[in-house]
Amino acid sequence: MAVTTTGYKVGKQPIAQSFFISEPAGIYCTKFDLFFKAGDAAAPIQVEVRPMENGFPSASEILPGSVKALPGSTFSGGASVSSDATTATSFELDEPLFLRGNTDYALVVTADSKDYEIFIAQINEFVVGSTEKRINKQPTLGSLFYSQNGTTFSPAQNQDLTFRIHKAKFKNTTATVRLNNAPVPRQLLQNNPITTTAGSQTVKVFHPHHGMQVGQPITLAGVDSTGVGGIFASTLNKRYNVTTADYTGYTFTADSAADSDARAGGSLITSTKNIPYSTIFPNIQTLVPSGTGLGATIKTTTGKSFAGSETAFQKSTDFKGLRILENSNLEALQIIAHDSAETSELGAGVKSLDMNIEMVGIDSNVAPMIDLQRASVGLINNVIDRQASSVTDNFNVPLNFVAETAATGGSSASKHLTRIISLANESVGLKILLAANRPAAADFVVLVRTAGDDEIITDKDFIELTQETTIPSDESPAVFRNYTYLHGGLGGDVPAFLRYQLKIVFRSTNQAKPPVFGSLRVISLSV
Repeated sequence: MAVTTTGYKVGKQPIAQSFFISEPAGIYCTKFDLFFKAGDAAAPIQVEVRPMENGFPSASEILPGSVKALPGSTFSGGASVSSDATTATSFELDEPLFLRGNTDYALVVTADSKDYEIFIAQINEFVVGSTEKRINKQPTLGSLFYSQNGTTFSPAQNQDLTFRIHKAKFKNTTATVRLNNAPVPRQLLQNNPITTTAGSQTVKVFHPHHGMQVGQPITLAGVDSTGVGGIFASTLNKRYNVTTADYTGYTFTADSAADSDARAGGSLITSTKNIPYSTIFPNIQTLVPSGTGLGATIKTTTGKSFAGSETAFQKSTDFKGLRILENSNLEALQIIAHDSAETSELGAGVKSLDMNIEMVGIDSNVAPMIDLQRASVGLINNVIDRQASSVTDNFNVPLNFVAETAATGGSSASKHLTRIISLANESVGLKILLAANRPAAADFVVLVRTAGDDEIITDKDFIELTQETTIPSDESPAVFRNYTYLHGGLGGDVPAFLRYQLKIVFRSTNQAKPPVFGSLRVISLSV
């Protein structure tokens, strides 16, 4: 069957009935009743709602959620039909359809058969089955339209479709929708993520951004049947407690020691995980008619920053407000835990994240609507730590510590490395000006390396610079202060160089409070 440029099949001959929604705030339509004299058990029939454009049903637009089809079997054996329009055939929509107030729409009826017969009303004609009552008005202020292709419609001003619109009526003026997090899925790890050391029971798992806490149980599955470093797969595919962790992964103590150094495990390993976050974006699609409103609040569960002293798995006692479809920055790191962690740490049936959406309305015809098919939250986590090579207050020890002064391989979680800058003339110093917002929990370290004409700069170690003046911290994210550094001192006390590179290491004891940078300027100095 041929199809028009707007996507409608040639050969279908729909009819359409326009109608007017007179309720000022609009209505939620739940179903349409139509009245058939004959049907076709072999062919389906469909209704849809289109907006009106310039007095005619739209040629290309259909309201989402307004399409409803019934199988031809609905009319088998003469069911759903009558000779006097007393039997209604209901097209119940899959979800309530919002129709705006003081607006015209068109109900379009389409079938792949000419055997369907539907009742219409004609002005000044007798009501079916009566010789006294005549049809003298159209209650929905509309017109009947005929079409040969579903695109071009012709009006019949003295005829109207016989139909009923059902609308929802709301009993209460307030309601609360309660939502919580879905189960956290297991994560597929990268290929060969398990590392062992000969003679040691310590097993290291490469699992970036896992969100697990020290002492919390993790469960691996899918380790290759050959095992890793002499430790059997059956030994690794078990539940263990995390002994150490950083942003790259974690370690645990296996039941037996490895007999060799190895990195293996295969490509099918999965592991439990948590989801840490400090910014939340409620991506919830809503419909808020005039005279209604809604607001959201949440309860969260605390996490622990890599270098922090927070206590993890503390569930909020009170709900706090947030805006839908906007980022909300939280004051501390939060976490959504996997199922077994929720049960063991929070209690049976307690979820990590609860959200209440309060809905209000004053008109019984309308209420706010939430589309749960498109409801989610976006969670953002700042991957930042504050590393030391040994246990120190307000620092964390990573799995493999590498100083940031090293030429390559610094182990800090968050840093910025500039490109290598080449100078036209030799320089003996650098003036570095950095605009930054620094909360009290955060700081940063500026490092530099330089190279002469005959040196390879990537082989050179970095030098940590000292801040020229002490700058106070700022909790307001809008305040940026100027931090200055002078490499080479006032007399240019470093060997002359033609290339330089900067590294800025970002650090924080609260992952919800990282430093933020506004601008970076570097002035090369010569004598």
